[in-house]
Amino acid sequence: MKSRAPRFPIQTPLHYRESGRQGWSDGTTVNISFTGVLFRAAKPLDPKTMIEMRILIPAEITGKGPANVVCWGPVVRTVPAGPDDRRPALAASILDYRLTHNL
Repeated sequence: MKSRAPRFPIQTPLHYRESGRQGWSDGTTVNISFTGVLFRAAKPLDPKTMIEMRILIPAEITGKGPANVVCWGPVVRTVPAGPDDRRPALAASILDYRLTHNL
């Protein structure tokens, strides 16, 4: 059985778009690991949809200043909206990433 990467309960702004698309949608992370991210989204996307994400990592986490992580990967599952949040959640794998301090 494959073990899961540790998850960090970080709630921070996230922007995402389907690979190859121009416009960005807004979201908020629920938790992040080295292998993926769970975030609240504006709308659900089908599993296997490749997305690009820009995640703002706060200075408290980086220890230097806020940073953007730009990452790419497929949606692996969609969690329907619930009573606590009217937005669906998307779980996406992180296949590749780039860190930048340019906001």
